[in-house]
Amino acid sequence: MPRSRKDRIIPVAPVDRLIRKAGAGRVSDKGAERLAQILEEIGENLAKRAFELTEHAGRKTITEKDMDLAYKQWNRGS
Repeated sequence: MPRSRKDRIIPVAPVDRLIRKAGAGRVSDKGAERLAQILEEIGENLAKRAFELTEHAGRKTITEKDMDLAYKQWNRGS
């Protein structure tokens, strides 16, 4: 279910700029909103995996290394 504007974590304006930085001359509002939703989903999945790695190591704090490992594992699965 799409998040409402107030429930959004990632603002659309920076996502719009990211798309333009990638070379797009024009970006629709819906296109930028959809990418923001996708990035939130990916971020949530990576954060969950990093948390699992942290728990497995017997720690409570997610470190940069946990995030890097979660990203590497995710990237391998893509």
